[in-house]
Amino acid sequence: MFNFFKKDNNPETGLLTKCATIYISDKFKHVIIARCYENNAGIIYEQDACFTSDYPIDLTNFGEEIINSLNLYSVKDKNLRDSKLTDWPAYNQSKCKSVASFEKEYIPISVCSANNSNLVLILEGRPFENSELTINSSISFHADKQELGERIKDVYDACLTGKLF
Repeated sequence: MFNFFKKDNNPETGLLTKCATIYISDKFKHVIIARCYENNAGIIYEQDACFTSDYPIDLTNFGEEIINSLNLYSVKDKNLRDSKLTDWPAYNQSKCKSVASFEKEYIPISVCSANNSNLVLILEGRPFENSELTINSSISFHADKQELGERIKDVYDACLTGKLF
């Protein structure tokens, strides 16, 4: 019964818990969707290619791009020990001149499937860096793409304003 909630990535069967991170800046009116890989040690890291767009974005297109990004998730081994913070793919796609500015100006929202069945997405936004409180929501992986885009926007708006709807 509880195997439904078990996170057990198995690249041989193609069953992976998928993840992506969305970064949205109110100041720059910009959104970045960072697609992710997982290395053999189980560490999730961002792919070099990110989706970027002006914000606000059409919510249906936003939802479609989130699903497309999640579907690009895969296992690809990489030694991350030699990586520098300035190698961060989302930062490099941002409109910021420093990592500190990026962390201040962009609100990160993680989108991860609850398990390797990929039926439910867990959305988690952090209002500010090192925030002890988060804004969380869940939605079906197969929800209407506009509804997914709206839910991400709601999490972002709650992080930005501190107001829950």
